[in-house]
Amino acid sequence: MKRWKEAYKLLQKSPEWNKLKKYVKDFDENKSPKVEDIWEIMNQVWDDMGLDNTDSNLDKFSKYYSHPVWLFNGLFIENDRESMIHRKSIAEYFKDKRRLKILDYGGGFGALAKEIAKVSPSSQIDIFEPHATEYTYKNTNNFKNIRIVNNVKKNYYDCLVNTDVLEHVEDPINLILIYNNCLKENGFLISHWNFTPCIKCHLPKHFHFRYTFYKIIPLLGFSNEIKNINHGHFYKKIKNTTKKDLNNAYRKEKISKVFYSLNKTIEKIKKIIVIILKKIRMYDLAKRAIKNENTIIKYK
Repeated sequence: MKRWKEAYKLLQKSPEWNKLKKYVKDFDENKSPKVEDIWEIMNQVWDDMGLDNTDSNLDKFSKYYSHPVWLFNGLFIENDRESMIHRKSIAEYFKDKRRLKILDYGGGFGALAKEIAKVSPSSQIDIFEPHATEYTYKNTNNFKNIRIVNNVKKNYYDCLVNTDVLEHVEDPINLILIYNNCLKENGFLISHWNFTPCIKCHLPKHFHFRYTFYKIIPLLGFSNEIKNINHGHFYKKIKNTTKKDLNNAYRKEKISKVFYSLNKTIEKIKKIIVIILKKIRMYDLAKRAIKNENTIIKYK
């Protein structure tokens, strides 16, 4: 609670507090939000800005991601136990590793970069954050091995990390291409995504990737997913992405969309059938019949 009090006071001192205070009126230095509260506040800002997640207006999106609500979110992350467990889990991969060049792509206010810097002090961590604010610089100022960069270098980094970035962008496949270009051969990509409708700024056209994206990345010059107990998906770069690789990935994206749409249709039909069966008082009978049939099949 002590850290949250400090974070809340920092919010109040922010030059953009007047833009933010109406959204955080239900919280104070003695009452911190939960993750669901953060999502609700972000949705309120989204609605007030007149945004539509089915119509990609890049200019409006840029203004949204520059809104001080993201400062609120960043401070919450650094005071939320589960959020920090995830970041510490990723950082654990770098324990005892030395002199790596690491890129935190879309690194926000530096929560993950700081955890990596602690366990690998001889490594250089670059944060590429298109919406970096004054707080981003202040938050990482005490770490000599962290710097904020405006551009990324090709074939330069030993490892690229990103958390909760891909679900926000217009073209996740093209972003993986950029990641590939940044990495040295045999470099590692550590990525975490959330292609679910938990918040309005997650683009619905990408929800199908929830089931398939981990299989699309290996089509873009990476290995199959490396199983790891840490939070996130681990891949090794095995080659540069070719135009043929890119076309193949977009082809798989189309297939993923078709099957996702088909599955949604089937689920709707199942719900309609359940409603009809309940109305004609046949639902319980149908359930028992299916259960008995499954039992018969099991013992055949």
